[in-house]
Amino acid sequence: MIFENQSDLLLKNFQFQSENLANTILADLQNIGLSQNRDEAFDVFRKTLKLYDIDSFVIFQSDGVIWETEPENLVSSNSVSEALIRKSKDVSSDKEGSLFKARYSLDLNEDDFTVDFLLPIRAANGEEVFLSTHFNIASIQERLKQLYIQVAYAVVWGVVFHLIFAILVYRAIFRRVGLLENASKEMTEGNLKSRVNWNFKNEDELDNLGHAFNSMAGEIETKVNTITRLNDEINQELQIGKEVQELFLPPQKKYKKFKIGKIYRPMREVSGDIYQYFYFDEGNEKEFYGFFLADASGHGVSAALVTVVMAMSLQGIMKENHDPIFAINYLGETIANRLQASFFATGVFVILDEPGKVKFVNAGHNAPFIIRPSTKEITYIDSSGPPLGMGDDIQYSLAEFTVEPGDKIILYTDGVVETPLKDGTLYGLDRFAELVMNNIEKTNTEIVDLAMADLDLLHEEYKDDVTMIILEIPE
Repeated sequence: MIFENQSDLLLKNFQFQSENLANTILADLQNIGLSQNRDEAFDVFRKTLKLYDIDSFVIFQSDGVIWETEPENLVSSNSVSEALIRKSKDVSSDKEGSLFKARYSLDLNEDDFTVDFLLPIRAANGEEVFLSTHFNIASIQERLKQLYIQVAYAVVWGVVFHLIFAILVYRAIFRRVGLLENASKEMTEGNLKSRVNWNFKNEDELDNLGHAFNSMAGEIETKVNTITRLNDEINQELQIGKEVQELFLPPQKKYKKFKIGKIYRPMREVSGDIYQYFYFDEGNEKEFYGFFLADASGHGVSAALVTVVMAMSLQGIMKENHDPIFAINYLGETIANRLQASFFATGVFVILDEPGKVKFVNAGHNAPFIIRPSTKEITYIDSSGPPLGMGDDIQYSLAEFTVEPGDKIILYTDGVVETPLKDGTLYGLDRFAELVMNNIEKTNTEIVDLAMADLDLLHEEYKDDVTMIILEIPE
């Protein structure tokens, strides 16, 4: 664009200088008084043209007959061309017509900045003759040449400058930015020892950013290592907590006749679910069997601690008095007083102390149910009071049901029926009861395994501990 603008400016300057030169030559030659002889006037005429670097010319009459030429052998004939004669008539002072006739004729050649110049001159005898010459604007050509050279220099220096600038920018900016990017990616991939490493001698913003990145990376490495160490320690402690919690879970050797099927799966290392079995020989061939299942509020360590408190408290209570109503009421008071209503737990207590009968105390727990395989009959046992620990003056009631050998009692926590599924629903009590019913002829262990496999297949995520216990009324 700059070159085009400069070229247009040169062309306009060429036209202006040509017009100006023509007017100047016209004014200088009008009063010389040429004759047809090479006399003193001719020498003045020729020297005047020399001042404008004009070395060759033709002087001719209106009829085309040549007066003089310079050099003398410039043309081979005695007359000029018809085209030149026609042009001379256009500039002749004797031409009739328009008041605005041209005083001279200029034919500009913009390719080489030359001019074909024709102008009328008054001779010494008063006759009008015509001067035809050809000249160039040397200064314009020289300026154009200089312009080409300058443009070439500008292009070369522009290329060199951009190459140098690109190298400097790459070394000063992009190389360091690339190192920062690579170090960031390595940290993202887990290499916490990744750092940027270049010669920090510029002391510019990128050097400051590099120092800040290395400092940040060091802090991150330290923090992550600390968190990892603490996490390992916590996992070790949780593993110990899991082992301690499992010490409170009862063995099943004394309860083989109930063909117990059980799934106990904590969501984390420790569980908020707890189960306890109790057996007392009351004499006179009378035996007491108790099965307790509870679910503490919350998850993790806090819920696990509540379950430990419950297990220890219930074991102490049952040793003194294994009346189920007394045990549950006293347990509720103990939890409420010790934990000051900060935590609570749902629980269900199943008692078998008389042939053909089963008794339930349900403290806000999910409804256990009894299935009679012979008739496919199912009975749900609703809650008889709020969760344990909600208050110290709550009294629970005992529900009694008739059972037959082979009847199955199903206990579970809300981690079973409230698990979210992939279709956006919950697993639900109906689905769970239907699965148990459809597999009622299988062993209790097989049933809970099938239920857990179905839950694993359908679940979206586990949000709670999962516990299932199936008891079978013995012969």
